[in-house]
Amino acid sequence: MNQINLSTLQLLLPEAKFQNTNSIVSVSFTGLTSLSLATANEISFVAAKTFVNEAKASKAPILVVSSDVVDSLTEKALIIVPKVELATAKIIRHFFPEKQPTGKHSTHIVIDPTAKVGSNTDIGHFVTIGKDSTVGKDCIIEDGVKIGDRVHIGDGSRIGKNCVFFDDTIVGKRFIVFGNSSFGGDGFGFVFAEGKHNKIPQVGRVVIGDDVEVGSNCTIDRGALTDTTIGNGCKFDNMVHIAHNCKVGDHVIIAGQSGLAGSVTLGNHVIIGGACAISDHITLIEGTIIAGGSSLRTSPKTKDVYVGWDLGLTFPEFQKYRVNIKNIVNLNKWLKRIENIEKKVGIETKET
Repeated sequence: MNQINLSTLQLLLPEAKFQNTNSIVSVSFTGLTSLSLATANEISFVAAKTFVNEAKASKAPILVVSSDVVDSLTEKALIIVPKVELATAKIIRHFFPEKQPTGKHSTHIVIDPTAKVGSNTDIGHFVTIGKDSTVGKDCIIEDGVKIGDRVHIGDGSRIGKNCVFFDDTIVGKRFIVFGNSSFGGDGFGFVFAEGKHNKIPQVGRVVIGDDVEVGSNCTIDRGALTDTTIGNGCKFDNMVHIAHNCKVGDHVIIAGQSGLAGSVTLGNHVIIGGACAISDHITLIEGTIIAGGSSLRTSPKTKDVYVGWDLGLTFPEFQKYRVNIKNIVNLNKWLKRIENIEKKVGIETKET
């Protein structure tokens, strides 16, 4: 594991201000960890004001903090940054550098003579690359990856074990995907006639932008006639499904076990929580948020946080809905109480 000292931290975090650091000039830090676990050679961080008391008691010799807690930690050596999470990510990456390609190719691979592999790209065991396909430079293609014909994978990509890229799939630069994900398989299109489900040919492509990251066991289907497209900077968790003809904008977040049905359109910066089901042909405008566990069958008209099951409600509306459901459940209890009160005060009522 790499170590780091104060001068390296200053180079690593040029946006930071350093306070009370004279006592740690010669310290070599061995890692970054939580406040309660930190030792005298480890960096820690204060994620929110609620952790100030824990920070005061921490053995960490230096803390990564935001400006709003500085006055509460005047005795501590501090790294004051605009965004604590981003700064800690940079420090962690220093201690645990990303694997870098070396240009090594396994002897157990099959690459079509018409395919092109860029310089300094690793090719793992049992990889196949089809006709007229291109893999960019500085990529890591791990074991068992299957790349079809006319596929393009951009420079600097990291392809996890056993992923499959079907014919004509286009992937941008710095693409990251973990194991067992599939890109460009047929969309789910059938027409029922003559007593059976007849397959509709899926002849579009999957086209993915730059700086996209996809988890394990994800599927992105090719379009039926037009392409399924994923914008730049999107991040998908494990077990996310994108159906045929979907149009996903830039910097969209989709958490695990969520799925988009066919022809869904997501604007830029949409966030979809875990275990959400988005029905076909729905449009979510830029910045819309769908809370985890929600189901959506209609297109919301405004940018907001939506939650619930097939209701299309904003979060405040859903909270009222929950209260009303609880009231309905308790209604019989209230009616009984009212009847008892009426009897005690001598009120006679007749049910109609």
